[in-house]
Amino acid sequence: MKELSEVYQRIAPELMRVVEERYVLLNHISYAQPVGRRMLAGLSKLSERVVRSHVEIMKDNGLIDFTQQGMMLTDEGKELLPKLTVSLQEMNKIGELEEALREALCIDRVIITGTTGEAATDRKELGFHASKLLQDVVTPGAVIAVSGGSTMAAVAEALPVKRVKPIVIPARGGIGERVEYQANVIASVMADKLQGIYKMLHLPDGLTKESLAILTTMEPQIKEIMELAARTDVLMFGIGEAIHMAEQRHISDAQREDLRRKRAVGEALGYYCDIDGTIVYATNNVGIDFADIGRIAHVIAVAGGAVKARAIIGVMRACHRGTLIIDEAAAEAMMALLRR
Repeated sequence: MKELSEVYQRIAPELMRVVEERYVLLNHISYAQPVGRRMLAGLSKLSERVVRSHVEIMKDNGLIDFTQQGMMLTDEGKELLPKLTVSLQEMNKIGELEEALREALCIDRVIITGTTGEAATDRKELGFHASKLLQDVVTPGAVIAVSGGSTMAAVAEALPVKRVKPIVIPARGGIGERVEYQANVIASVMADKLQGIYKMLHLPDGLTKESLAILTTMEPQIKEIMELAARTDVLMFGIGEAIHMAEQRHISDAQREDLRRKRAVGEALGYYCDIDGTIVYATNNVGIDFADIGRIAHVIAVAGGAVKARAIIGVMRACHRGTLIIDEAAAEAMMALLRR
């Protein structure tokens, strides 16, 4: 049912609102019949104009009858109402799960997609929802900071071409081997789609503090990225499993063993967290720090798959805020962990 709802949202975003309003009207008619339009408007908290439009269509579809005493459900309307109730209740369960996770993680919002998060097609669905949210919050001239990874690449790919003209920067230095998943490349794709500009950070992740100090002093380009990072309006990042990301960053065996000992479960932006949200290790880098998240207007985290449940919980507890976009598999696994 969640998948069907998302299909409707992509094809006709206004459709679910219409269905919900007509359900409310049918429900009120069922227990107040016969009922007039004015009373129905009062019961439903909808305007008389909206009520008139809906009931005319429902009459034409054989769901209600107009009588001298008022509107009444037809036999077909009586048969349809329980089915519609069950369908909307199933959709509302997702809404209840979103709210339960939001409260448990103490963040701003949770959005659950109807995917498992495991396949490339599921990443595309996560990418679509994240790109839609990005379009809602970004404004002309805004600074967008984006991390690397396959999920962020899917977000960039899902963006439509729009004339927004933001400045897009990589949130942190590059890691891994696949070029298309590098933050620099993803920033360039986003900037191209939104007809803005991008700045590249030619700096590997995990340099020593001494090396970073020298580079940030001598390289104007790195200084510019740091200044833009301080002005970030929208931060988008993915979430990874701690040990897997440590391997991607070629962290030493000794440090990986230390991460295991400290029970690190998740990683984002070079920060490694345990399931309680305690930061147990951070790589040296230029860009967005976790300490910066509190001042950024829009923080969006995107991740999928039940296997990442612990990682997502740990990272979002460390963030303390933002919008989290996940799939049903991750949501259910997270809720199971949080209930223990």
